[in-house]
Amino acid sequence: MSLADRFANYQRPPPGIGCQTCKFLATLPETESKALQSALEDMTVSGLGISQIMKSEGYKIGETSVRRHRRVCMADEP
Repeated sequence: MSLADRFANYQRPPPGIGCQTCKFLATLPETESKALQSALEDMTVSGLGISQIMKSEGYKIGETSVRRHRRVCMADEP
């Protein structure tokens, strides 16, 4: 299969597949999950800030995971 064919037939994977932040959100208690989801939706809160706060609370989530989640899983386009 040529590159042109592969790009022409490319389908974006569904959001949340393999996303560490999505998996992490599912494991949190409901109140914590809602607080994190609100922070993720608020673009004035940086990915680094979210990561630092979560780490200070004993949760392991990296800045890159937060940025990728915002870019891919929270994207408006399918």
